[in-house]
Amino acid sequence: MNTAERIYAVVKNMPETQAAEVLDFVEFLQAKCAASPERMGAEQARMQRAEWQALVASQPLQTESAGEFVRQLRDGARY
Repeated sequence: MNTAERIYAVVKNMPETQAAEVLDFVEFLQAKCAASPERMGAEQARMQRAEWQALVASQPLQTESAGEFVRQLRDGARY
């Protein structure tokens, strides 16, 4: 029995909600593998890095310390 058959044998007896979680995980792995820099061309990897850098750069700077940030979250002052 190969791996796919073993997975099917286990999943077919799961409740539908758990089987759906397994499917979500498999699709996540598939997307992760397809988007890995090792599998994409150099230009595509460069564009992805640029997108991530732009996303990080667009985020507001955190001016308070981590402890102050947590205190503000706890006290409901933020978000």
